Amino acid sequence: MSVGTSCDHFIHFAGNTIGVTSADPQVCRAIETHFRHCLGEHAPSIATYKITAVDQTGFSISVNGSDLLSKFSLGQAMHFLMQDGLTRLNGASATHLVFHAAALAHHKQGIILCGKSGSGKSTLAAWLTAAGMQYLTDEVISLAVNEENISGFCRSIVLKPGSAFVWRNLTAENSIFHPDDNSAWVSPTLLNPTAPCANVTPRILLFPQYTPGAPLRTQRLTPAEALFRLLQCLVNSRNFPDGGMSAAARLTRQVHAYTLEYSDLETVAQWITQTASKP
Repeated sequence: MSVGTSCDHFIHFAGNTIGVTSADPQVCRAIETHFRHCLGEHAPSIATYKITAVDQTGFSISVNGSDLLSKFSLGQAMHFLMQDGLTRLNGASATHLVFHAAALAHHKQGIILCGKSGSGKSTLAAWLTAAGMQYLTDEVISLAVNEENISGFCRSIVLKPGSAFVWRNLTAENSIFHPDDNSAWVSPTLLNPTAPCANVTPRILLFPQYTPGAPLRTQRLTPAEALFRLLQCLVNSRNFPDGGMSAAARLTRQVHAYTLEYSDLETVAQWITQTASKP
């Protein structure tokens, strides 16, 4: 078991912070790689995680001093931190609306890919990042109640096994972290060295759906239609007196919104780039 000096990290999103402490070098490296663009200065934390090596391959996790899990692999420990930490950050935010969405920037034009798991947004976000766009997130965005810019939870991109073609020709296998669920965690800088973007003003709001064999189909949405779809992706509506309605409505009025069905990534990426480039 390798133990060194304890490292403390603070992961920030949507106006809140979680703290993570560990004395294990593997854990510290994983956090500094895959949460690198979410890390910041010390701040009051809504939860503090301690990840401890118990033998050569096993780890225990405690939250706020209470032991939760033991004999986890490194991959399981990182997966738990990613899922539980983000759930707590999302749920605690009363100053930012949090939407289940990926986000990118193209020449300072923000692009939101809004959808739930299985819609293909992470694969599409990775493809667009590799094509030169800046990356905010593949999972959730935040919108402060009284602001126009969006921010993203800028973690590593999490790709399912079927999306390995996105990164396999761009970086070495040993650069990719594989948790025990067979996903691949790909740092955005491996796809594009200048990828990370802290915030952007959104201009395009897309509701993509990957459908095998489908031709590219797009449909322009009215603000009301976009709002109806957007509210289905809002994860912390209970934290706002109006359910987040007014801030979400403001967002749909400042963007061009479309539904998007596709199967070919190159074709849809070209359409998105052209649409984002229009005045």
